[in-house]
Amino acid sequence: MTKHGVPLTPVPRRIPGDGGVGINVWDYGGDGAPLLLCHCTGGLARVWDPVVARLGGRFRVFAVDSRGHGDSDRPEARDAYEWIRSGRDLLAALDALGLGPGTIAAGHSAGGAHIAYAEMLRPGTFGRVLLIEPIIGPREVFHGNPLLAETARRRRNVFASRDEARARFAAKAPKKSWHPEALDAYVAYGLRDLPEGGVALKLPGSIEAFVYELGGACDVFDRLHELRFPALLVAGTASYGPALIAAQHERLPHAEQMLIDGAGHFLPQERPDDVARLIRDWFAGATLTKRT
Repeated sequence: MTKHGVPLTPVPRRIPGDGGVGINVWDYGGDGAPLLLCHCTGGLARVWDPVVARLGGRFRVFAVDSRGHGDSDRPEARDAYEWIRSGRDLLAALDALGLGPGTIAAGHSAGGAHIAYAEMLRPGTFGRVLLIEPIIGPREVFHGNPLLAETARRRRNVFASRDEARARFAAKAPKKSWHPEALDAYVAYGLRDLPEGGVALKLPGSIEAFVYELGGACDVFDRLHELRFPALLVAGTASYGPALIAAQHERLPHAEQMLIDGAGHFLPQERPDDVARLIRDWFAGATLTKRT
């Protein structure tokens, strides 16, 4: 149960993704239209828990662990983390779940890029999307910037306990700005128990570095004009997101943009109340979409 008071007992579903990589999808249940949630690099599906709790069962929620993240497989080869592969993983998940054209989806950061890849690969996959700080940009912005990859490789992966890990995360950016429920979910589901004692990150820094090195969805940025879904582009004013979503807005034919005052890049983790409200409002009236 989350501190928000809504019990969450999602069921894991294993799906073969691109190249046979095992992709974990959490099925939260719910009575409304199916809603697919995609997380950021370095996160995992369960960091959406505080947002899902605030939706109150209004949607049938599915949240995907991106390859390498959470409880999905972690291939060792660098090229396994080309972002287009995560777009193919989403298509495999939708097919396995029986979700048809016109599915609604919300994605944060790299998760927003994965949604765009899936739409580029199979036009009409999504009927309406919410993209929060999506990492979709020109090559001059993302090409040849190794800082995030280098930081990930230096990251500490092993801790004596979950309590120690949580205290460390809460004291350092970016997680020190997260809502306590989001940080609790990350600590509960983003760490694995070690046989010799202690815990380790499920996503090691070496693999996270591959994701950053291969990221930016620059090929999607070049083709944004082809994507026909209605999209709400959201960024926090305290991040680099506003300039990026403005450039995306110029290219997407059916997009709106919104800025959240004072929010940083990790909006779903920082402000689950605001993000749940955005989801309810943007997808109001969405109908069930099942593949026939």
